[in-house]
Order: sequence, then C-alpha cells, then structure tokens
Amino acid sequence: MKRMGLLLGLVAVIALVTVGSALAAEGKTKGAGGRPPIGEITKIDGKTLTVSVKAEGAAATDVTGTVDESTEITKAEAAKAEALKVGDNVRITQGDKRASGEITKIEGKTLTVKGRRGEESITLDDTATILLVVKAKFEDLKVGQKVMMMAKDGKVARISIQAPGAKEEGKAK
Repeated sequence: MKRMGLLLGLVAVIALVTVGSALAAEGKTKGAGGRPPIGEITKIDGKTLTVSVKAEGAAATDVTGTVDESTEITKAEAAKAEALKVGDNVRITQGDKRASGEITKIEGKTLTVKGRRGEESITLDDTATILLVVKAKFEDLKVGQKVMMMAKDGKVARISIQAPGAKEEGKAK
C-alpha cells in the first residue's frame, strides 16, 4: 500500500514537471524574471519554427509555431555605451542590477530606461553588459540559435534572437 502511494506521488510529480515545461515553452508560463523561456531553434520548415526548450530539472520540450507578418522578430546585439541614444531599446546587466526597455535620457554614463517596471536609472561602469535590441527579419533566424519565443496555439507572436558572446562584446567601455 505504501509503495502504491509512493508510485502515484512519483507519477504526479513527473506529470506536473512535463506539463509545466510544455506550458512554459508555449508562453503560458514565464521563464526566469517573468520572461518567456529561452530555447534553441532545431528546425525551420518554410515559415514554421521548432524550438527545443529545456526547463530546469525536466526533459526538453519541442515547441512549434508559425511565423507570419504580425510576428515581432528582434535580435539583441552587443553595444558600447557611447553608441547609445535616446529612443534605443536596450537590455543592461551590471552586477546584480538589470535595466530593460527604452532609453529616455542620457547624462554622461547615467541612463534612464523605461521598461515594464517603470523608469529606472543606471550609471554604467566597466562591468556593464549592454545589448541593443533591434528589429530583425525571418531570414535572420537560423537552426542552432538561442531564442526567446512566445508562441500560443501554433502561432509565434514574438521571437527574440539572443546575442552570442554578448558578455564579452557588450562591455561599457
């Protein structure tokens, strides 16, 4: 009887992890920091993408979605502080501080960024990693790329190509 209860409990945990992983991949739950989960493009067939998403402690889940003219496609590129201007969309990491959104003001090395959490200021130093988020095209998507994808009911609403090696290239010197 004890073994049956243990077995049923184990089956329930496995089912929850599998369903949670699939839901996260489809954009119904969020990844770290409330963002969609990051996965790797494993197949491109016409305008249909397959992305493999691996949730922590779970097996990889394939998410397939179709890209159309309403899909927002962006890519993050490493940037230098001196190249930034008001209106740029950025993701900045500096130590344990993060800022993500549109630059609304620049004063020397201090940027004011308006994002989901409202406006915040960050004074850049040599440890800052700066990513400039720019529009991309479907043709920029390649098998093997890391992407953050929001897909629901077989349609990709938004996909962002992650910048390879951005930590080294995006220093704020």
